[in-house]
Amino acid sequence: MQIISTDVWKKETEVVPLPQVAGHGSWDKSQAILTNKEGCILKPIQPPPRGDREVEFYQNVTTSSDPEVAQFVQFIPQYFGTCNKKDGKFMMIENLTKGMAKPCIVDIKVGAKTYGPDATEDKKVKSDAAYSGTKKPFGFSVLGMSVYMGEGKEEFKVLNKEFGKQLTKDNIDEFLQMYFDGKHKTEKTTEVAQIFVRKLKEIQSFYSEQKKFHIFGSSLLFVYDAAALTEVSTDNMEKAVVLKMIDFAHIFPANGLPDENYLNGISNLINVIQKFL
Repeated sequence: MQIISTDVWKKETEVVPLPQVAGHGSWDKSQAILTNKEGCILKPIQPPPRGDREVEFYQNVTTSSDPEVAQFVQFIPQYFGTCNKKDGKFMMIENLTKGMAKPCIVDIKVGAKTYGPDATEDKKVKSDAAYSGTKKPFGFSVLGMSVYMGEGKEEFKVLNKEFGKQLTKDNIDEFLQMYFDGKHKTEKTTEVAQIFVRKLKEIQSFYSEQKKFHIFGSSLLFVYDAAALTEVSTDNMEKAVVLKMIDFAHIFPANGLPDENYLNGISNLINVIQKFL
């Protein structure tokens, strides 16, 4: 994995806040993710031990000679190292929306249990109560979404955490109707959803075999370019679809055991999307 020079980030004028649909930066501007014209992003490193764990994870998987660890690389954003700026220390990682004209994004946190073994009792209670409408029956939470809608994909809509908190087993399809703009569904829309299902199954397959890590509070970031849905010349929708695992502040040794908490969530997510199809 190539590590780029921190010189890329020296000019402050080249760095601007990146719009976020979820995460600390969506409500706390001091934690905002930044982006530059090169298409990379700066993610603030969280206070220890969370930030240290996430940096260590990225460094570990991008340099490891252990195949079971190294295989994570293909399922996470490209990692370019860390850098220091006047606002603090940041991780430099790939911007998954680079090159997209109308990126549609949804952040889905995986797992019914979203805290690690080091969590306090207060943290456990609060986490268990949040997004319980989907977390308990499905093992995942819809944290936020931004999408281009309408026949020409000119209407831009952002849905925050409140939308995800009102979802239940009875209305779970609402987030897919919104994300895939169900009112204007086409064959290309179905193709995009099918590509996401295939990518999810690839993650599910590799993750069911790995027994190095248990990951809590991690998300799957879904991105597709709505512009590709309206372009007549778009034959290969594959290039317009991205799915990556993100957020690794709560990662712990698996001790040789499968991560059933994560696997249950991704399995149910696959089933929900397949029903939408």
